[in-house]
Amino acid sequence: MRSAAPGVRGAAGPGLRPRAASPRGRLLVLLTGLVSAAAYVALGVGRFQQGEAHSYDLGIFSQSAASWASGRLPTSGVLGGKRLLGDHFSPLTAVFGPVWALWPDPRSLLVAQGVLLGLGAALVARCAVRHLPPGVAAAVAVAVGTAHGALAAARFDVHEVCLAVPFLALSATALLERRQVAACWWSLPLLLVKEDLGATVAAVALVVFWQGRRRLGVLLAVGAVAGVALALGTMLAVSPAHDLTRLSTFSAAPAAGGVSTADRLLLVVTVVVGGGLVWVRSPLALLTVPTLAWRLVSHEPSYLSSTLHYDLVLVPVTGVALVDVLRRVPDRRGLLPGTAWGAAACSAVVTVVLLPPGGLLTAATTWRPAARVEALRTASDVIPTGAVVAADNSSGPYLLGRAGGGHDVRGWSVDQPLDGLPDWVVLATDRANLGMGAERTRAWLARTRDLPGVVVTQVGGTAVVHFTGDR
Repeated sequence: MRSAAPGVRGAAGPGLRPRAASPRGRLLVLLTGLVSAAAYVALGVGRFQQGEAHSYDLGIFSQSAASWASGRLPTSGVLGGKRLLGDHFSPLTAVFGPVWALWPDPRSLLVAQGVLLGLGAALVARCAVRHLPPGVAAAVAVAVGTAHGALAAARFDVHEVCLAVPFLALSATALLERRQVAACWWSLPLLLVKEDLGATVAAVALVVFWQGRRRLGVLLAVGAVAGVALALGTMLAVSPAHDLTRLSTFSAAPAAGGVSTADRLLLVVTVVVGGGLVWVRSPLALLTVPTLAWRLVSHEPSYLSSTLHYDLVLVPVTGVALVDVLRRVPDRRGLLPGTAWGAAACSAVVTVVLLPPGGLLTAATTWRPAARVEALRTASDVIPTGAVVAADNSSGPYLLGRAGGGHDVRGWSVDQPLDGLPDWVVLATDRANLGMGAERTRAWLARTRDLPGVVVTQVGGTAVVHFTGDR
């Protein structure tokens, strides 16, 4: 066996060779995957049934999936017909196409995402079973299954980064076991998930280099750079007038209402403690640096949030890094199990603080549509199937797919000129939407309903506006 490369303490050594999984270990892996996937699916679908889904991003990815399913490159009416490969380089979202073809409903993507996250948890548990005693491996499974990053992503619509989770788990495990060629192959699909993950592939290359496979590390680094160049080139080719305003969030001069040093420190503490604290002692922790770095230099508050989906790609890496650290903890006087279950407790505590269990449990056990969803569907029954509809952020997803009438949904805001709107507009009058307070929405509706040729159907907090004449 090769010795560890200088500066990579613990990258190799006794206990590195995977042990054969016992029946108990295989059962742990299976249960971790099934229970985690069931929880993530229930949470995502439950939030949908509660009326908490959004056009940004469930509506966008639903329209993307519908495009792929029909053999077209992805576009989104919510984004004004934008070609999505010009917005983010995510060709791997093509896998959502067959899912949509089987069940053309936004909930199909929530199920697919939950299964992918469950698979990622199972792969980390498999890594733990291969390198740790069963009881200690169970602690890792609990830590990953309760990780706030996965639960936060599952409860907040669908995002392309869910596709990265299994590949990150497999690549990190291969690095742990010094199977560098496999680690490189498993990391390459990340280049097709999202353009920023090319930096994570470069981090894999760095670890491979430090482990002694220098030529392989350099080749992967070159591949990572080429992949990012291809991504950016494709984005500019697909959308020459690409909207790069999001880059302003990385400028040296933050806009008003940006983030503070305390916000950045809180993100780091959340990730470190939420991953089980001791995982940072593993060289595999380097794989988290690119994602944390671009978020920490940004002035966009949402990028530093740990209640959205941004921590998701860190979960499989911190899980495998935790295994790497635990396999080197001496198994005497209860130190190993104590450390492992302490890490699991850290993960659970951070999740409880960020995502109160009551809300998670309510969402995960919600099977019947909430009154708001029923009202929205009742009100929209007046819209002809397949019509072009402008809808606010909280209404759009419920008008997509067969269950929602299969409408061509566009984005809507109170600032749009009336002559640029389609004949149908659906909006919520009882809640805020993407910077539009409910008061502004109700004021727009009050002004609009008095215009000639306007018919308004109101059911509960949902209003359907039909323009029947000239505007």
